[in-house]
Amino acid sequence: AVGLALRPGTALQCYSCKAQASNHDCLHVRNCTGSETYCWTERIRAVGIVTVISKGCSSHCADDSQNYYVGGKNITCCSTDLCNANGAHALQPAAGTLALLTALGGLLLWGPSRL
Repeated sequence: AVGLALRPGTALQCYSCKAQASNHDCLHVRNCTGSETYCWTERIRAVGIVTVISKGCSSHCADDSQNYYVGGKNITCCSTDLCNANGAHALQPAAGTLALLTALGGLLLWGPSRL
């Protein structure tokens, strides 16, 4: 009874944010409307280097994953309070990109006289 008195109504609660680089910035709690029965998380990855995250409430949601030549988009859905807690990591270079940059840096250090 105390829990019901402290929380007016029984609306779903979801984390909500738009286009953030860190999950830490996506922890704002939103009370969804009565017709919004899903929490969603969208992660957009560009060239494996930058990830942008958005979260919110929705009346319709479908898990989806799309890969493109320069990145990808992933949408996940759930239907319990604050179930969309997990999200994107802070901006980090992808392991392949870091390895490529390291190899190129090594070639530059050798210089043209050693090639």
